Amino acid sequence: MSASEQIRRAFLVFHVVLALALLWGGVHAALRLGPADRHALALGSIETVGAVAFLFPRTLRLGGTLLLLTLAGAFLVHTGRGEWQPDLLVYAAGVVLVTVHGSAYRHVPSAA
Repeated sequence: MSASEQIRRAFLVFHVVLALALLWGGVHAALRLGPADRHALALGSIETVGAVAFLFPRTLRLGGTLLLLTLAGAFLVHTGRGEWQPDLLVYAAGVVLVTVHGSAYRHVPSAA
């Protein structure tokens, strides 16, 4: 396996794991906090939709945008409460990375 194929596969694993982690976070926020906090329900629901869209190449950019909006909102809410959540910044950096580079689902044949 070529080095570029190894990188493509590692990137694909990162993309899927990131999307699933954010999907779990969105569902968890909506179900756990949503009944008591409509803002948490809204953010969790948008994050869930964004994470699902982020999984598919055709809607990856839309999903990335929704995820960045919800991550920024969550970061601001937590920071306003005095809760430092650097993991949200790591998630946002990962979303930017995948959104900028696009999906790695398709194998691109090498020129060799």
